[in-house]
Amino acid sequence: MGIKHPLSDETFSLALSDVVWQFHVYGKNGGEPKKAIKALTKRAPGYSPDIYKEMFDLSLNVLVATIEAVEKAPKSPKPGQEFAEFADVDMEYVMSQLHAQFPGQTDTLLKSYVGMTINWFYMR
Repeated sequence: MGIKHPLSDETFSLALSDVVWQFHVYGKNGGEPKKAIKALTKRAPGYSPDIYKEMFDLSLNVLVATIEAVEKAPKSPKPGQEFAEFADVDMEYVMSQLHAQFPGQTDTLLKSYVGMTINWFYMR
């Protein structure tokens, strides 16, 4: 039996996404990655310290790149539209930017922050 990849572990993936979002967007853990990684280890135990750091760093980089891609993405609101909508954002642009920055990463990882980012940074 092989070692399970952390991103295929739903508990790990959900904890990672939440810890990174809380860290970057809300400034939780005082901006100290070590504290955020410690929080991740408590919420999703069972991996090596190197895995926690590697996955935290990768996920944080994906979040930052997603925010930048959503901000730069062409927006196409409908005529007369009063409020921003999710569909306004050119998703092909966002995903092409993420694929270019993170070649070889899965769409699951690359899409992990797109919805939250559009919601928080565009639609609010």
